[in-house]
Amino acid sequence: MSLLSDIITSFRLQDFFDIAILSVVIYQILLMIRGTRTIQILIGFLLVGIAFYFVDLFNLRGTTWVLHNVFNSIVIVFIVLFQSEIKNALAQMGTKTVFYDLKTRKSVHILDKIYSVCEHFSKMGVGALIVIENEMGLGDYHSGATEIDANFSQQLLVSLFHTQSPLHDGAVIISREGKIAYAGCILPISRKLDFQKKVGTRHRAALGLSEETDAVILVVSEENGRISLAHNGELLREEMDVSLNQKMREILLKKRVVNVRK
Repeated sequence: MSLLSDIITSFRLQDFFDIAILSVVIYQILLMIRGTRTIQILIGFLLVGIAFYFVDLFNLRGTTWVLHNVFNSIVIVFIVLFQSEIKNALAQMGTKTVFYDLKTRKSVHILDKIYSVCEHFSKMGVGALIVIENEMGLGDYHSGATEIDANFSQQLLVSLFHTQSPLHDGAVIISREGKIAYAGCILPISRKLDFQKKVGTRHRAALGLSEETDAVILVVSEENGRISLAHNGELLREEMDVSLNQKMREILLKKRVVNVRK
């Protein structure tokens, strides 16, 4: 009891804030790595740590020496293995801008037009992958793509995904300024194991980009015409009783929706 009372009495107000901050950080890290290969890597490190304990216990000098050198450079190993996760976390922390530099009503109008094109593709059975840039820049994802840099046009967007177009297999990026910026973009494939056998390549690419950026990605299935929305590592479908058009507005224009109603 005396040990417990000593711990309680030694607690400062700063310690409570310290615990709260660490809890939030750990929780966000767990959310970030959920469903990715990072879990398997961490389990591998845990097994190596257990192995290190036993080889040291049984005085296996050669194995102990190898594992000891591995753990001496653990920080470098972590940076190499988790460089993409670290880069994405820092990029999200550094985002300060808001979606679109246009007026609110014009922004909403463009979003409605984008979704209208998706509905057209859905009826026609045309597959599409449309990326709408949010606060985080997408400069890393249009390498090798075709630069369009054109004012938004529904007709242009439809033509880019026409089956005879050489760019129809890739993704189209809509910039935060509302322009059709790039076409034929190759996106990173999702590492979520539970999605790999359930969805096609377009959906996995949409999920992959949503895991690395804050962009909103609209996907139209060529097989069944269903429209899906990927954001923050999640895939939403219209039949889930969710209005994807409204969800898209909430994500991209949530700070300005009140102004529209006024």
